[in-house]
Amino acid sequence: MPEVHQSGEIIRSRYQITDILGEGGIGITYAANDLTNNQAIALKALSFRQVKDWKVLDLFEREAKVLSQLNHPAIASYLDYFQVDTEEDRRFYIVQELVEGRSLARAIAEGWHGNEADIRAIASQVLEILIYLHELKPPIIHRDIKPQNLIMQSDGKIILVDFGAVQDTYRDTQIGGSTVVGTYGYMPPEQYRGKAVPATDLYGLGATLLFLLTGRSPAELPEVKLKISFRKSVSISDHFANWLDRMIEPALEDRFSNARQALRSLQNEVIPEIRHSDADIHHLINSKSDRLREDFRYSTRPLGSRIEIRKSDEFLEIYIPPTGWNGDGISILLFALFWDGFLIVWTSLALKAGLFALFSIPFWIVGVGMTYVGLLTVYGKVNISINSRNFKINWDVLGIRRLVKGKTEDLRFAELKSSHEVNNQPITELCLYQGIYSHKFGSGLSRLEKDWLLQEINDFLRLWRSRS
Repeated sequence: MPEVHQSGEIIRSRYQITDILGEGGIGITYAANDLTNNQAIALKALSFRQVKDWKVLDLFEREAKVLSQLNHPAIASYLDYFQVDTEEDRRFYIVQELVEGRSLARAIAEGWHGNEADIRAIASQVLEILIYLHELKPPIIHRDIKPQNLIMQSDGKIILVDFGAVQDTYRDTQIGGSTVVGTYGYMPPEQYRGKAVPATDLYGLGATLLFLLTGRSPAELPEVKLKISFRKSVSISDHFANWLDRMIEPALEDRFSNARQALRSLQNEVIPEIRHSDADIHHLINSKSDRLREDFRYSTRPLGSRIEIRKSDEFLEIYIPPTGWNGDGISILLFALFWDGFLIVWTSLALKAGLFALFSIPFWIVGVGMTYVGLLTVYGKVNISINSRNFKINWDVLGIRRLVKGKTEDLRFAELKSSHEVNNQPITELCLYQGIYSHKFGSGLSRLEKDWLLQEINDFLRLWRSRS
């Protein structure tokens, strides 16, 4: 985004620009001076003319709203939010107190190297901030914990800045929407799917601490089974290494559940038990038994699910059986049948009255589409096969089949989308993107099953890309 203001320029007859502090996808932040009281402030600006996605403006306004509600000594105080209209543009501004110090990224670039005690102190401070944010009602999830957003002051105090990616509710994940924001290397797998929970920030903190310990971006460190492998790159105590391992677990259920638990573990040097011990994981990963490896990968299957998955490093196969007359399938099909029945009566009466009935065609298209989705949900089977070269998706509804196939390299990612509503309730389905095309399936599955499949598909594609 190009620079909006120059040094010396005065905004709203009050704020005089002195320097540019940073530039990101959601505005430019300037150092400025408040001419009314000579206070140094940070002024974040967004030009409406340069906004190419409405989501950017939504995030900017959300940031202002969230900041106005926060009151914590380690978060820069919110001062004002306003907009300025000109003939050519409308500009939005957030005013905060200016935090003195340097970012952890800049500190490393300038040669700072902390020992284990220093890094643990930073971790404790950030966890205290996250406890405050995550225990608000509703929780505030920062979604962009990284070295650039943590300011270290001369006395060692850490300040958290830049709430441009903040999520203040679970609205997006509840309705199946997906907004991917964050920074590569500091984002856990669920964030790539547009999902963010308090433990998401813990992963970002863990990755940040690895940067401080190694001087390298987490994305540059080796990976083993989608997990950052850092132990050969650091010299720290076993407890701290085990604690960091828990912070950067790719699977949400294996990470610390919240910041308070993580801080307690760090201070008391006790790591709560996880689903598998380190010895079990080591044995399962390195075992030559395909059956053992397969059992380990099945461990996240939701209880009671009839979905079958076979996978290795080279292929992923998913079989989704018919859901039958339960869950969303009943709602979709019954609503579709009611819709179609109403249209039959409506269209026949219109024809008998000599009225022009072509106007009902769009409604019939909707009805036929919903009927197909309902039948697919209740009676349909879906087979998905992805290997290192090609993929196939095969839908089978009462013997009527549809096949899509293509190259694996054209697959982008999968996400959960809200397709339509039944009785004012959103119906979500999985959407696998192939270039500009999208392939949908799984509307009748439970939310746990959808989240599970979403993780399996995206993790496989990430692993495939990392090896290609």
